[in-house]
Amino acid sequence: MTAFEAIPISQIGKGSAYITTGDGKAYPLDEEELRRAFAAIVHDNSTEMITTGEAAQILGVSAKTVARMLDAGEIPFVRYGAKGNRMVSRAQVIAYRDKSESHGHEALETMREAASQGGLDDIDYSAYLARYS
Repeated sequence: MTAFEAIPISQIGKGSAYITTGDGKAYPLDEEELRRAFAAIVHDNSTEMITTGEAAQILGVSAKTVARMLDAGEIPFVRYGAKGNRMVSRAQVIAYRDKSESHGHEALETMREAASQGGLDDIDYSAYLARYS
């Protein structure tokens, strides 16, 4: 069997080992490839996999929003089984969160600079705010 040759999941024999990707492709594994895959998983402690629900809690969004992010390719994922749960790397979720927060801070700073240059930060809003106190 040739390594990295994708076939439809329906053509995988019962009891055969294979890896699937998010797009539904299946990659059959022979005994040696299966052994190496297990070894890589067991020895790699840096890629703790979490559920989409746990990712949603880390990101402060709903699980549906995380699903949309995964579908858009914003965060890589693996699917266990043909219709199984999607799992994501905790490290990649945290990296995505940090990157998003960084972009948000940069955008806010850009808006502050634009407001300052336009003279919007010199407006006295106390009379307006007093109406609502």
